[in-house]
Amino acid sequence: MLSLATCRRRGQELMPIIKSIYWNQNPDGALVYLFPFQDVTLGSVLTVNDSQEAYFYKNGSLCDKFGPGRHVLSSSNIPILNRIINIPSGGESTFKASVWFVSKLEKRNMLWGTGGLRVIDPYFQVPIKLSSRGHYGVRIKDGGLFLLKFVGTQTFLTMDFIYEQFRVDVVEAVKVALARYMKENDININELGSEYRNLSKAIATTLQDSFDEYGVELLNFNIEDISFDENDKGYQTVMEGIAEQAKLKKLGVDYIQQKQLDIAQTLAGNQGAGTFVGAGLGMGMGQQMGQMFGQMMSGSPVAPQQSVPQMPSFYVAKDGQTTGPFRLDVIGNMVMNGEIGKNTYVFRVGGTAWVNASQEVEIAQIFQNMAPPPPPPPPSTVPPVEL
Repeated sequence: MLSLATCRRRGQELMPIIKSIYWNQNPDGALVYLFPFQDVTLGSVLTVNDSQEAYFYKNGSLCDKFGPGRHVLSSSNIPILNRIINIPSGGESTFKASVWFVSKLEKRNMLWGTGGLRVIDPYFQVPIKLSSRGHYGVRIKDGGLFLLKFVGTQTFLTMDFIYEQFRVDVVEAVKVALARYMKENDININELGSEYRNLSKAIATTLQDSFDEYGVELLNFNIEDISFDENDKGYQTVMEGIAEQAKLKKLGVDYIQQKQLDIAQTLAGNQGAGTFVGAGLGMGMGQQMGQMFGQMMSGSPVAPQQSVPQMPSFYVAKDGQTTGPFRLDVIGNMVMNGEIGKNTYVFRVGGTAWVNASQEVEIAQIFQNMAPPPPPPPPSTVPPVEL
């Protein structure tokens, strides 16, 4: 039988003594690395590269962390060792510890993409279906927090892990920040193409809050493209509204004013207008409502209903602004004074669209009744003087 002293001596000979602790980091996208041995010897050398941090754990608790450099392990630079091991007098002492290395390298060109998102257009309040894509980068800012939140018992993590963990957060941040940015800055879908940079910053700000919880820093979040489903009903509705808004703006008419005119015209032309017919008023009340809407837009008080026929009234587009409404007799004076030409846009109160003045029968009659311009002077009949 072997003596007790012999068994102890052989056990010490078989026990692995770790003298050097390091991570040869390869460009394989690894984020963390667990050193494969746990019998760490006091006096061992820990080497941490510039792109790394090292963390010592004992029984799941963080003992200490080390930055870049060469560190000789002792109870002086790991003070907690005095509480977790008994250092014998003389000789070397080993202790069980998990040593984690965390990469501090920046990982860029991580692709993201999302399709089928629905955001509410802030102007027309219509849901629109869109798709978007781009790329971003990350860097582990707080290695201890990252290990605590993500790693657990896993010994090796790559960038694929980051992508999967934050994929839902990226999609949600794009959706929320995009809708908020459009609303706060009054941006329609036609104007998004020139807002990618500012929109990217807005999304990154929203997304960073999610990354901070896990000790990760977001880098260079970028949008490469935002596209829309042209067959989507919401997209078609918004595009029609944008086109109509641009047309009315060019003519000097506010979009809301146009909608009020549409309502007035509907009431004026609806002879079966429900409660109006029930009251025995029919089309007359519809016409009165149309006149009321027109006078509201011009800022003038609503005139009482007249028992005699009234002259037609017209709005006039002048210098990009809507003026009026003017009664036909005033329109006649404006024509005579050259303020209204045949191509001037006018809108009949209770009408449906802006047209050239010459297309309204009453105004066209004014042009026809105008005196023609004087004829050119006759050619001179005086014979030339001979010299």
